[in-house]
Amino acid sequence: MTEKLQNWWTGLSMRERWLVGIAGMLALGVLAWGLARPAVAAFIDLESRHRAAIEREGRVAAKAGLLNQRPVRSVAATIDAVAIDQYLVQSAGEIGLTLDRNEARGAGQATIAIATARAPVLTDWLASLEEQGFVVDQLTITPAADGTVGMTAELRKSGQ
Repeated sequence: MTEKLQNWWTGLSMRERWLVGIAGMLALGVLAWGLARPAVAAFIDLESRHRAAIEREGRVAAKAGLLNQRPVRSVAATIDAVAIDQYLVQSAGEIGLTLDRNEARGAGQATIAIATARAPVLTDWLASLEEQGFVVDQLTITPAADGTVGMTAELRKSGQ
C-alpha cells in the first residue's frame, strides 16, 4: 500500500504536490478543531459547574451556621424604644427593599406591602425578621410578569 502511495506521489507535479500538501494540512486542522472544540467546551462547563457548586455549598454552610445560632434575647423584644414600623423601614432599606405600605396596627404590630422585589431577597429578609423574633401572621406573595414578586404581610413582635 505504501508503494502505491509513493508511486502516486511521485507521479504528481510540483504544483499538485503543494496543493495536496495544503489540502492535507487543512484537513488535519479541521479534524483537530472538530475534536478540540467539544473537549474545551466540556472543560469550561465543568469549571462553571464546579464554581456554582462551591458557591451553593458556601451559602448552605452559612445558612446552617445561622440556624445553629440562637440569639440570647430576640431583637423584637428589644425594639420597644423604636416603633415597629420604623424598624421595618430601616431593616428593609438596609437590603434595598422599599416598603410601599407600612401601617402600625397597635403596639408591636404592622401591615406592610412591597410592590416589586426579587423573590430570594424578599424571603431572606422575612426569614431574618423571623430569626429576630418577629411573627408573620399573614403573608401573600404574588408573582409579576417581569420575574419579580409583590408581597403583603402582617407582622407582630413575638409574645404579643
